[in-house]
Amino acid sequence: MVIQIPFGFVTLLLIAEAAEVHQTLIIDTIHPYPTSVKPIISANYSFPGPLIEAYENDTLIIRVINRLLVPSVIHWHGMHQIGTPGMDGAVGITQCAIPPQSKMIYKFKAEPAGTTWYHGHVLEQYTDGLYGPLIIRRQNELNGRHYDSERILMVSDWYNNCAHTHLLPWYLSPQNSNGYEPSPDAIVVNGKFTQSLFIPLSGSSRVRFRIINTAAFSMYTVSIDGLPLHIIELDQTDTSSYTVNSFNISVAQRVSFYINLNEIDLHYTASGGSSTSSLFIRFQAVLSMYPVDIVNYIPPYELPRYPYPTFFNPLYLAILSFDSTNAPPTYPASQPTPTLQNAVTPLDTNLLAVRPFHHNDDGIPNATQYLNVLIAFASDKDGIKRGYLNNVTYSSDANYMHVRPNPTQGITSDEYAPLLHQMATKPDNLDISPPRIEAGSPLPTLQSDGQGHYLVPYQAVVDLYLNNTDVDEHPFHLHGYSFWIIATSNYPQAEYLPLVKDVMKLYQHSAHCPSAIQWFLDENPDYWCFITQRMTEAEEQKEEKELIQ
Repeated sequence: MVIQIPFGFVTLLLIAEAAEVHQTLIIDTIHPYPTSVKPIISANYSFPGPLIEAYENDTLIIRVINRLLVPSVIHWHGMHQIGTPGMDGAVGITQCAIPPQSKMIYKFKAEPAGTTWYHGHVLEQYTDGLYGPLIIRRQNELNGRHYDSERILMVSDWYNNCAHTHLLPWYLSPQNSNGYEPSPDAIVVNGKFTQSLFIPLSGSSRVRFRIINTAAFSMYTVSIDGLPLHIIELDQTDTSSYTVNSFNISVAQRVSFYINLNEIDLHYTASGGSSTSSLFIRFQAVLSMYPVDIVNYIPPYELPRYPYPTFFNPLYLAILSFDSTNAPPTYPASQPTPTLQNAVTPLDTNLLAVRPFHHNDDGIPNATQYLNVLIAFASDKDGIKRGYLNNVTYSSDANYMHVRPNPTQGITSDEYAPLLHQMATKPDNLDISPPRIEAGSPLPTLQSDGQGHYLVPYQAVVDLYLNNTDVDEHPFHLHGYSFWIIATSNYPQAEYLPLVKDVMKLYQHSAHCPSAIQWFLDENPDYWCFITQRMTEAEEQKEEKELIQ
């Protein structure tokens, strides 16, 4: 499946005013691959789920029907949900799960504009296929002059086994004392395996690609043989055109770029000595982020079922076709663009050198509050490796964990009483002090109840300092907000060129002190979570929440 959006369709919609956009999503299992017994959790019986699109400030009204035998829920990634926190889709925090054979109607404003996605937010369901694209358009696209049509590509891990029933019990067990994440068995893009996805250009020479990383774990390097990539959007932030040969995209991040076939490398044209009617689009898994030699690794949970397992291929190839023949490239896949053969992974993985399309002449507001977040992993009393933010690991009845950490006290995330509801019905249980000056903090420090809940004054600008002590890299996502990335240990100059994003990749622990500084303005009062976006780590309970007055 290739999601293709012709320019003419976009043009016709430009005359539309703010409106209600109705959609129904039916959540059920399918078996789309004849050679696989694994059920896919799908939306509307397709994998990925159907495209949902609207214009900024439209009202989305989406009826979700759960036909599974277990609870489900949908999170609308990147939507700020101003005034509608109960529609965010965070089970145990802002809503209860949708019971089996039941339905829920989500109603919220489509904002901010940009490329994003929807996905399951309980029982590791998005790892098993429950996701789809969500595109919020501007009436006048800021970079629309650069392209004539669009393609949406959703890249993800593929596991031969179901996440909740097979992978997670091994992952959260004393037998996995090192805390190794389950290793993917393959890469899929738009539900297709390598060299089976054909992307016809249909006569277009200027095409926008919206790339969405929906993986549970993996980061990818993206490139197209023979063509420069002109980046024009990062995580729903329109940017000035920024040209690269390749870029990295981490879990939950989105990158838009356009290509122009008139810029193709002469190596691929007849005048350059060869001719081809198609090119390879490459998704290269970044091997350094895996805890094992993934190309030769056989996970312990695979042995009883696969006596002759297939090994992970870190290179995914999609085929960009200039005509209707869908013929593969005439050159071997081992010969990419010459300029890419010696390319190295940039330190600027978050693409912080990219400039926003609109610049605020007044700059960003000064921070008024401070919070230092220490990221660490450690074994609990049962020998299970878990993630901690400031020495707290999140637990929730709503997440249906196989092994739950020690119950917390006071306000807790509960299946039948989401935290948002508890805030309204049990305000005395909050018991969180206001920010205060502490030794070593440059500003008044946000206070906590010791259970991972922080009280943020309304209209505060929070200086969030993330310090990663773990050996792995971690992407973080803040619900309900976008944030300015002020600096990272790998890219300190971001302080002078702040970029707005909603997912940020935090580097692994090293001698250079892996850290990042984010600022966000609290102008969306309610209860929101700050979470690691890797699905496997989320199940380790590494999640932190902010209470907003």
